[in-house]
Amino acid sequence: MERHAFSVLIVGYNCTEDIRIMLESMRRFESWSRCEILIAENGDREIPQMEALAREFDARIEFLPNPGYGVACNVLAKMAANPLILLANPDLCFVEDVLPAFGRHLDNPEIGAIGPRMMDADGSEQTSWNEPMGLRWEALEAFGLQMRWRRHLIRKMRSQCPDGPWEVGIATAGCLAMGTELYRSIAGFDEGFFLNGEDLDLCDRIRAAGKKILVDPKLNVVHGNSRIQSRNLSRFIFDRLEGKRKYLSRRHRGLNLLVARTLWVLMVTIRLTVGFVVLRGTERTRLQGYWGILSRSIQLLFKN
Repeated sequence: MERHAFSVLIVGYNCTEDIRIMLESMRRFESWSRCEILIAENGDREIPQMEALAREFDARIEFLPNPGYGVACNVLAKMAANPLILLANPDLCFVEDVLPAFGRHLDNPEIGAIGPRMMDADGSEQTSWNEPMGLRWEALEAFGLQMRWRRHLIRKMRSQCPDGPWEVGIATAGCLAMGTELYRSIAGFDEGFFLNGEDLDLCDRIRAAGKKILVDPKLNVVHGNSRIQSRNLSRFIFDRLEGKRKYLSRRHRGLNLLVARTLWVLMVTIRLTVGFVVLRGTERTRLQGYWGILSRSIQLLFKN
Protein backbone atom coordinates (compact mmCIF):
# COMPACT_ATOMS: atom_id res chain seq x y z
CA MET A 1 0.00 0.00 0.00
CA GLU A 2 1.36 3.40 -0.96
CA ARG A 3 2.07 5.53 2.09
CA HIS A 4 0.55 8.66 0.50
CA ALA A 5 -2.75 7.00 -0.42
CA PHE A 6 -5.80 8.80 1.00
CA SER A 7 -9.24 7.73 2.11
CA VAL A 8 -11.45 10.78 1.45
CA LEU A 9 -14.24 11.12 4.02
CA ILE A 10 -17.30 13.09 2.83
CA VAL A 11 -20.47 13.66 4.86
CA GLY A 12 -23.47 14.80 2.86
CA TYR A 13 -27.01 15.88 3.60
CA ASN A 14 -29.19 15.93 0.50
CA CYS A 15 -26.46 17.64 -1.54
CA THR A 16 -25.66 15.22 -4.35
CA GLU A 17 -24.70 17.91 -6.85
CA ASP A 18 -22.29 19.57 -4.42
CA ILE A 19 -20.50 16.25 -3.91
CA ARG A 20 -20.50 15.58 -7.66
CA ILE A 21 -18.77 18.92 -8.35
CA MET A 22 -16.20 18.20 -5.67
CA LEU A 23 -15.42 14.68 -6.92
CA GLU A 24 -15.22 15.86 -10.53
CA SER A 25 -12.67 18.46 -9.46
CA MET A 26 -10.62 15.79 -7.65
CA ARG A 27 -10.48 13.21 -10.41
CA ARG A 28 -8.74 15.64 -12.78
CA PHE A 29 -5.55 15.07 -10.81
CA GLU A 30 -3.04 12.24 -10.70
CA SER A 31 -3.57 11.49 -6.99
CA TRP A 32 -7.17 10.43 -7.71
CA SER A 33 -5.99 6.95 -8.70
CA ARG A 34 -4.74 6.39 -5.14
CA CYS A 35 -7.88 7.67 -3.39
CA GLU A 36 -10.57 5.67 -1.68
CA ILE A 37 -13.84 7.65 -1.65
CA LEU A 38 -16.07 7.11 1.38
CA ILE A 39 -19.40 8.94 1.65
CA ALA A 40 -21.86 9.11 4.52
CA GLU A 41 -25.30 10.37 3.50
CA ASN A 42 -27.14 11.82 6.49
CA GLY A 43 -30.18 12.90 4.48
CA ASP A 44 -33.04 10.87 3.09
CA ARG A 45 -34.33 12.89 0.12
CA GLU A 46 -31.68 12.01 -2.49
CA ILE A 47 -30.95 8.33 -1.87
CA PRO A 48 -31.32 7.19 -5.53
CA GLN A 49 -29.15 10.10 -6.70
CA MET A 50 -26.48 9.28 -4.10
CA GLU A 51 -26.49 5.61 -5.07
CA ALA A 52 -25.94 6.58 -8.70
CA LEU A 53 -23.17 8.99 -7.69
CA ALA A 54 -21.41 6.29 -5.69
CA ARG A 55 -21.48 3.93 -8.68
CA GLU A 56 -20.17 6.63 -11.02
CA PHE A 57 -17.21 7.50 -8.82
CA ASP A 58 -16.58 3.99 -7.45
CA ALA A 59 -17.28 5.23 -3.92
CA ARG A 60 -18.45 3.33 -0.87
CA ILE A 61 -21.52 4.88 0.68
CA GLU A 62 -23.24 4.53 4.04
CA PHE A 63 -26.78 5.80 4.57
CA LEU A 64 -27.20 7.07 8.13
CA PRO A 65 -30.18 8.47 10.11
CA ASN A 66 -28.51 11.88 10.54
CA PRO A 67 -26.56 11.12 13.73
CA GLY A 68 -24.39 14.23 13.30
CA TYR A 69 -21.26 15.14 11.39
CA GLY A 70 -18.72 13.71 13.81
CA VAL A 71 -20.53 10.39 14.19
CA ALA A 72 -20.71 10.03 10.40
CA CYS A 73 -16.98 10.77 10.03
CA ASN A 74 -16.16 8.19 12.67
CA VAL A 75 -18.21 5.58 10.82
CA LEU A 76 -16.28 6.30 7.63
CA ALA A 77 -12.90 6.33 9.42
CA LYS A 78 -13.53 2.78 10.63
CA MET A 79 -14.01 1.76 7.00
CA ALA A 80 -10.88 3.54 5.73
CA ALA A 81 -8.31 1.22 4.18
CA ASN A 82 -5.60 3.77 3.33
CA PRO A 83 -2.91 5.13 5.69
CA LEU A 84 -4.07 8.77 5.34
CA ILE A 85 -7.49 10.36 5.54
CA LEU A 86 -8.80 13.62 4.17
CA LEU A 87 -11.80 15.20 5.84
CA ALA A 88 -13.57 16.99 2.99
CA ASN A 89 -16.70 19.14 3.03
CA PRO A 90 -19.16 18.52 0.18
CA ASP A 91 -18.82 22.11 -1.05
CA LEU A 92 -15.08 21.95 -1.78
CA CYS A 93 -13.60 22.36 -5.24
CA PHE A 94 -10.00 21.28 -5.85
CA VAL A 95 -8.12 23.65 -8.14
CA GLU A 96 -4.78 21.87 -7.73
CA ASP A 97 -3.51 18.46 -6.64
CA VAL A 98 -2.93 19.11 -2.94
CA LEU A 99 -2.81 15.50 -1.73
CA PRO A 100 0.84 14.71 -2.60
CA ALA A 101 1.98 17.78 -0.66
CA PHE A 102 -0.25 16.82 2.27
CA GLY A 103 1.35 13.39 2.24
CA ARG A 104 4.87 14.82 2.27
CA HIS A 105 4.02 17.01 5.26
CA LEU A 106 2.57 14.03 7.11
CA ASP A 107 5.78 12.04 6.56
CA ASN A 108 7.14 14.17 9.41
CA PRO A 109 6.17 12.32 12.62
CA GLU A 110 5.82 15.64 14.44
CA ILE A 111 2.94 16.70 12.16
CA GLY A 112 -0.51 15.55 13.17
CA ALA A 113 -2.69 17.34 10.62
CA ILE A 114 -2.33 19.67 7.64
CA GLY A 115 -4.80 21.96 5.91
CA PRO A 116 -4.63 24.21 2.82
CA ARG A 117 -5.33 27.85 2.17
CA MET A 118 -9.11 28.00 1.85
CA MET A 119 -10.55 30.59 -0.49
CA ASP A 120 -13.81 31.79 -1.97
CA ALA A 121 -14.55 31.23 -5.66
CA ASP A 122 -13.28 34.76 -6.39
CA GLY A 123 -9.90 33.94 -4.84
CA SER A 124 -10.34 35.90 -1.62
CA GLU A 125 -8.85 34.20 1.42
CA GLN A 126 -11.04 32.57 4.04
CA THR A 127 -10.06 32.56 7.69
CA SER A 128 -10.08 28.80 8.12
CA TRP A 129 -7.62 28.50 11.02
CA ASN A 130 -6.84 30.13 14.35
CA GLU A 131 -4.57 30.17 17.34
CA PRO A 132 -5.49 27.81 20.19
CA MET A 133 -8.84 28.91 21.62
CA GLY A 134 -8.58 30.84 24.89
CA LEU A 135 -10.42 33.50 26.84
CA ARG A 136 -8.93 36.25 24.68
CA TRP A 137 -10.64 34.71 21.66
CA GLU A 138 -13.94 34.38 23.51
CA ALA A 139 -13.81 38.09 24.37
CA LEU A 140 -13.03 39.04 20.76
CA GLU A 141 -15.90 36.89 19.51
CA ALA A 142 -18.31 38.28 22.10
CA PHE A 143 -17.76 41.82 20.84
CA GLY A 144 -17.66 40.93 17.13
CA LEU A 145 -13.93 41.53 16.68
CA GLN A 146 -12.95 38.00 15.68
CA MET A 147 -12.65 38.68 11.95
CA ARG A 148 -10.34 41.63 12.52
CA TRP A 149 -8.17 39.46 14.73
CA ARG A 150 -8.02 36.67 12.17
CA ARG A 151 -7.01 39.11 9.43
CA HIS A 152 -4.31 40.35 11.79
CA LEU A 153 -3.08 36.77 12.24
CA ILE A 154 -2.94 36.21 8.49
CA ARG A 155 -0.91 39.41 7.98
CA LYS A 156 1.38 38.39 10.84
CA MET A 157 1.99 34.90 9.44
CA ARG A 158 2.56 36.18 5.90
CA SER A 159 5.09 38.74 7.09
CA GLN A 160 6.98 36.27 9.27
CA CYS A 161 6.81 33.23 6.98
CA PRO A 162 5.37 34.11 3.56
CA ASP A 163 5.65 30.61 2.07
CA GLY A 164 4.63 28.70 5.18
CA PRO A 165 3.82 26.22 6.41
CA TRP A 166 2.27 27.86 9.45
CA GLU A 167 1.85 26.10 12.76
CA VAL A 168 -1.63 26.86 14.06
CA GLY A 169 -3.78 25.81 16.97
CA ILE A 170 -6.94 25.01 15.05
CA ALA A 171 -7.68 24.30 11.39
CA THR A 172 -11.11 23.68 9.94
CA ALA A 173 -12.16 20.11 9.28
CA GLY A 174 -13.63 21.37 6.01
CA CYS A 175 -10.38 20.21 4.38
CA LEU A 176 -7.97 18.54 6.78
CA ALA A 177 -5.51 15.68 6.21
CA MET A 178 -4.09 13.42 8.89
CA GLY A 179 -2.95 9.87 9.49
CA THR A 180 -5.66 7.26 9.76
CA GLU A 181 -4.04 5.67 12.80
CA LEU A 182 -3.73 9.02 14.57
CA TYR A 183 -7.41 9.72 13.95
CA ARG A 184 -8.33 6.35 15.40
CA SER A 185 -5.91 6.60 18.32
CA ILE A 186 -7.55 9.80 19.58
CA ALA A 187 -11.02 8.26 19.01
CA GLY A 188 -11.87 10.59 16.13
CA PHE A 189 -14.52 13.23 16.62
CA ASP A 190 -16.25 13.59 19.98
CA GLU A 191 -19.71 12.23 19.23
CA GLY A 192 -21.28 14.56 21.79
CA PHE A 193 -21.22 17.25 19.09
CA PHE A 194 -23.92 17.27 16.41
CA LEU A 195 -22.57 19.90 14.00
CA ASN A 196 -19.91 22.59 14.54
CA GLY A 197 -17.36 22.75 17.34
CA GLU A 198 -16.18 19.17 16.88
CA ASP A 199 -13.18 20.21 14.78
CA LEU A 200 -12.02 22.64 17.50
CA ASP A 201 -12.10 19.79 19.98
CA LEU A 202 -10.37 17.40 17.54
CA CYS A 203 -7.51 19.85 17.00
CA ASP A 204 -7.09 20.33 20.74
CA ARG A 205 -6.71 16.55 21.14
CA ILE A 206 -4.26 16.30 18.25
CA ARG A 207 -2.06 18.88 19.96
CA ALA A 208 -2.55 17.15 23.33
CA ALA A 209 -1.14 14.02 21.68
CA GLY A 210 2.06 15.97 21.03
CA LYS A 211 1.45 16.63 17.33
CA LYS A 212 1.53 19.88 15.37
CA ILE A 213 -1.21 21.26 13.16
CA LEU A 214 -0.12 23.06 10.01
CA VAL A 215 -1.68 25.20 7.32
CA ASP A 216 0.23 25.45 4.04
CA PRO A 217 -0.66 28.75 2.28
CA LYS A 218 0.87 27.51 -0.99
CA LEU A 219 -1.86 24.88 -1.32
CA ASN A 220 -5.20 26.26 -2.46
CA VAL A 221 -8.71 24.83 -2.23
CA VAL A 222 -11.97 26.61 -3.05
CA HIS A 223 -14.54 26.32 -0.28
CA GLY A 224 -18.04 27.38 -1.24
CA ASN A 225 -20.88 28.64 0.91
CA SER A 226 -22.67 25.46 1.85
CA ARG A 227 -26.17 25.24 0.48
CA ILE A 228 -26.88 22.70 3.20
CA GLN A 229 -26.58 25.32 5.91
CA SER A 230 -28.28 28.12 3.98
CA ARG A 231 -31.44 26.02 3.59
CA ASN A 232 -32.27 26.56 7.26
CA LEU A 233 -30.47 29.54 8.77
CA SER A 234 -32.23 29.17 12.11
CA ARG A 235 -31.05 25.57 12.53
CA PHE A 236 -27.57 26.49 11.30
CA ILE A 237 -27.22 29.25 13.89
CA PHE A 238 -28.57 27.04 16.66
CA ASP A 239 -26.25 24.11 15.84
CA ARG A 240 -23.22 26.37 15.49
CA LEU A 241 -23.76 28.06 18.85
CA GLU A 242 -24.70 24.80 20.57
CA GLY A 243 -21.46 23.28 19.27
CA LYS A 244 -19.48 26.19 20.66
CA ARG A 245 -21.24 25.92 24.03
CA LYS A 246 -20.29 22.25 24.26
CA TYR A 247 -16.73 23.01 23.18
CA LEU A 248 -16.32 25.54 25.99
CA SER A 249 -17.30 22.89 28.52
CA ARG A 250 -14.55 20.62 27.22
CA ARG A 251 -11.92 23.32 26.82
CA HIS A 252 -12.20 25.20 30.14
CA ARG A 253 -12.49 24.40 33.82
CA GLY A 254 -13.33 26.31 36.99
CA LEU A 255 -13.24 30.10 36.82
CA ASN A 256 -12.13 30.06 33.19
CA LEU A 257 -15.25 28.10 32.27
CA LEU A 258 -17.46 30.58 34.12
CA VAL A 259 -15.83 33.49 32.28
CA ALA A 260 -16.05 31.68 28.92
CA ARG A 261 -19.74 30.88 29.40
CA THR A 262 -20.47 34.47 30.41
CA LEU A 263 -18.75 35.76 27.27
CA TRP A 264 -20.68 33.22 25.19
CA VAL A 265 -24.02 34.40 26.59
CA LEU A 266 -22.96 38.01 25.98
CA MET A 267 -22.08 37.17 22.38
CA VAL A 268 -25.44 35.52 21.72
CA THR A 269 -27.33 38.38 23.39
CA ILE A 270 -25.50 41.04 21.38
CA ARG A 271 -26.07 39.19 18.10
CA LEU A 272 -29.74 38.68 18.89
CA THR A 273 -30.19 42.36 19.74
CA VAL A 274 -28.25 43.70 16.76
CA GLY A 275 -29.88 41.18 14.43
CA PHE A 276 -33.34 42.26 15.53
CA VAL A 277 -32.50 45.78 14.38
CA VAL A 278 -30.54 45.18 11.17
CA LEU A 279 -31.62 41.83 9.68
CA ARG A 280 -34.23 41.87 6.95
CA GLY A 281 -36.09 39.31 4.85
CA THR A 282 -35.08 35.67 5.17
CA GLU A 283 -32.02 36.70 7.17
CA ARG A 284 -34.35 37.38 10.09
CA THR A 285 -34.81 33.64 10.49
CA ARG A 286 -31.37 33.74 12.14
CA LEU A 287 -33.08 35.35 15.12
CA GLN A 288 -34.94 32.12 15.85
CA GLY A 289 -31.60 30.35 16.17
CA TYR A 290 -30.17 32.98 18.52
CA TRP A 291 -33.29 32.99 20.68
CA GLY A 292 -33.53 29.20 20.67
CA ILE A 293 -29.97 28.67 21.90
CA LEU A 294 -30.30 31.43 24.50
CA SER A 295 -33.51 29.86 25.83
CA ARG A 296 -31.86 26.44 25.92
CA SER A 297 -28.86 27.74 27.86
CA ILE A 298 -31.16 29.34 30.45
CA GLN A 299 -33.10 26.09 30.83
CA LEU A 300 -29.88 24.12 31.33
CA LEU A 301 -28.67 26.68 33.90
CA PHE A 302 -31.77 26.22 36.05
CA LYS A 303 -31.77 22.45 35.48
CA ASN A 304 -28.23 22.19 36.81
